[in-house]
Amino acid sequence: MTTIFITRDGQQDFHVKLQSADSYVFKSLIDALKNFVSPVYRRYEPATRKWVVGEPATESFRHWLSYARATFGAQVQWIGETYEDPEAEWTPPKPKPKAVDPYVTLHLLPSAPPEVVKAAYKALATLHHPDKGGETEVMQRINDAYGRLLAA
Repeated sequence: MTTIFITRDGQQDFHVKLQSADSYVFKSLIDALKNFVSPVYRRYEPATRKWVVGEPATESFRHWLSYARATFGAQVQWIGETYEDPEAEWTPPKPKPKAVDPYVTLHLLPSAPPEVVKAAYKALATLHHPDKGGETEVMQRINDAYGRLLAA
């Protein structure tokens, strides 16, 4: 059984202590907490063996709690005060788009001269232009990459 104990301090931060007989579940929950809550709003206190989650990350923290319940059947115990914590179904947060290197998008080496960059852009634009059966999103990435390389 996995239990998450939560207390609040005067600053309204969440103090989280995890207990699980299964080390895989324990590690998975810690990893999930790190993925859900930005490092700016969380820290680990080795002396108390608790995670502290700042109040600005309340929404991310609640998503993590829902995830812990849905995925691992974790029990949540609020200690000291009652807190409004609806047990809504967990919906995964939308992934953040990763910044793609413009050279990778245009299939070039970083040492490519401007003439080669322009030629690669024209060739890819011809292949992927929406008016010629290409996808709009791909063409937008190509245009963005070319624009970023021109500005550099």
